[in-house]
Amino acid sequence: MEIRFLNSQDVVIYRDSRLQALIESPTAFGSSYEQESCFSLTDFAARLRPHDDSANGIFGAFGDKDRLIGMLGFSRENRLKRVHIGSLWSMYVLPEFRRRGVGSALLDRALSYARCLGDLRQIVLTVTTNNLAACSLYKSRGFERFGLERDALFINGTYFDEEYLA
Repeated sequence: MEIRFLNSQDVVIYRDSRLQALIESPTAFGSSYEQESCFSLTDFAARLRPHDDSANGIFGAFGDKDRLIGMLGFSRENRLKRVHIGSLWSMYVLPEFRRRGVGSALLDRALSYARCLGDLRQIVLTVTTNNLAACSLYKSRGFERFGLERDALFINGTYFDEEYLA
């Protein structure tokens, strides 16, 4: 498995994987398939470098034959008073590759990368409280809860809480 930042040549496979993620795991994301299926390739390409900062991007895990099997976004704040804070977002692993260490590898790669930036003091993320596998993974890497947003997501008539971890 290879893990690297996605680049402009990956925009089509990123879009396809992102849309699949939104269909397959709607409670894991604040966005929806209905919203993002209307986005242009340019919109998806812009996500590959959030805030136009080369330190930000989306890590992709590639399996056999260069297939994108997982992804995890990383960005750091761009405001001067908050540049010490990084964020992880939109973790997704294809269902057939779960429980094979892909999510762990993506998270470890992102954390290692963040440490190399040198000026980060903390990394934050949110996770839906019913996503027990993701909660367990994040906590195994030292993330601790600092907040809870009740009814953060509303999907098909049901509310879901989100934990804030740092």
